[in-house]
Amino acid sequence: MHSLGTKLLGVFALVIVVGVTVTIVLTRQGTATRFSHFMVGSQMVEPGRLQTLLANYYRQQGSWSDLEASLNELLLSSSSGGMMDGMMGGMMGMFDNRVRVADAQGIVVADSNAPPGPVGALTRAELTLGWPIMLEGRQVGTLLIDGVVMATSEPDGDTLLSGVTRAVTVAALVAATLALILGGILIRQITRPLARLRQASQRIAAGDLAIRVVVNSRDELGQLAETFNRMADALQRQEHLRRQMVADIAHELRTPLAGIQGTVEALQDGIFELSQKNLERVHEQTLLLNRLVDDLRTLSLAEAGELTLNLTTVDVSALARRHVTAFQPQALSGAITLSLEAPPRLPSVAADEQRLGQVLNNLLDNALRHTPPGGTVTVRLAPRPEGSRGGVQIAVIDSGEGISQTDLTHIFERFYRAEHSRNRAIGGSGLGLAIARQLVEANHGHIWAESPPPGAQRGTVFYITLPTGHETDPAPRKGSQP
Repeated sequence: MHSLGTKLLGVFALVIVVGVTVTIVLTRQGTATRFSHFMVGSQMVEPGRLQTLLANYYRQQGSWSDLEASLNELLLSSSSGGMMDGMMGGMMGMFDNRVRVADAQGIVVADSNAPPGPVGALTRAELTLGWPIMLEGRQVGTLLIDGVVMATSEPDGDTLLSGVTRAVTVAALVAATLALILGGILIRQITRPLARLRQASQRIAAGDLAIRVVVNSRDELGQLAETFNRMADALQRQEHLRRQMVADIAHELRTPLAGIQGTVEALQDGIFELSQKNLERVHEQTLLLNRLVDDLRTLSLAEAGELTLNLTTVDVSALARRHVTAFQPQALSGAITLSLEAPPRLPSVAADEQRLGQVLNNLLDNALRHTPPGGTVTVRLAPRPEGSRGGVQIAVIDSGEGISQTDLTHIFERFYRAEHSRNRAIGGSGLGLAIARQLVEANHGHIWAESPPPGAQRGTVFYITLPTGHETDPAPRKGSQP
């Protein structure tokens, strides 16, 4: 009883019952009031009253003399008058009646619409269709009505009234049945999508994130179904990412923990001697585990917007020069040329210098690890492209193997690896670029990648743009320059 369909059906039924009742009552009342009338000219005339007036006229005159001249006045006296007559008067094309009065011998003595020429006598058959005009028990004339006659005698009036009531009742019941059928169809069209949404939401609440609802319309219910499906897609995608993240974290933690456990057990069993070299292995795995935990903490704080930043005025040229110098030994050991290109004057930016240095470290480390011997890595500084509102653009360009277009759209996702086997071998955790993106965005900047760099056949370039102040720009698409 509390369902939406039942309530809507109850409202439809109530409206139908009220409408049918009002229709029957008003139709019966109107029929009972007007079924004994007819129209002459613009007047609605009652036959009973006209019969009485004609009998009184005969009593006063003693004959039907001059009735032709007085007929219109008698018709006016016998009319109902009022608003209904005015309405009916506008329908004369439908009710164009003719009134005639014949004497006792059947001779027409008055005609409301007398044709040219002499007035003749009526046949016995015609007289039987009229209303007798009685005076003191004898018939002195006959009233005849030609055209659409609505008049009848009282006993037949009851029969007519009953017939009209039955007809209206049947019509009302048919209309009510059709209305209920149409209402049921309409209600089903409304409630069926809602029932599907309810069932789908219950299944999602139970953990079935693959459920979707069918969209059969473009109205509000169809839009609601589309919104529900998009919500389900987002939930399923987030659940997949959550499970993948948990699996990746477990995998990343397992590697250093397994190394630590193996080394410690070997030391306990006497397989390894307790030496400085063997302890260094344990220490290296501990540092790796600690770095992974720190990266996860930094990433979670940045994504939650709770990362504390120490914003200062940063000289990007000086910062880049220090980090390029720090990575020169690693570049020399790999036979890689590492260089810095910067204009003489470059605007300062408002950023956290330590976090920005962390991003540069990550990008330089990635570039050097993915550049073969004899390759080049270049850090290029420049003002932001013309049309931007001031600031600095940093580009880290390498001549390595490059990144496929498929991988390019995902490289800033946590634990994503463009080349899984190679990254495992060189110890990457898959968090560096995800952290870099969060740190750059926390400093009101943007980061994206292109592969190969413009004008090159291979390699990758990572761009960072930083504003001079705290203003923000529309975020660019991944893999494209804003």
